[in-house]
Amino acid sequence: VGAAAAHAGEGTNPTDDLNAKADYRSHLAEVLTKRAVLTAAGLD
Repeated sequence: VGAAAAHAGEGTNPTDDLNAKADYRSHLAEVLTKRAVLTAAGLD
C-alpha cells in the first residue's frame, strides 16, 4: 500500500496555483491513493 501511494505521488506532475502548491498536490495524491487502496481491500 505504501509503495502504491508513493508511486502515485511520484507519478504526478502538478503545478502551483492560487488554491494549492505542487508539493501539496503530490502529497494529496499519495494520501488519496493510500485511502482508496485500503478501502478497496476492506481494511479501512
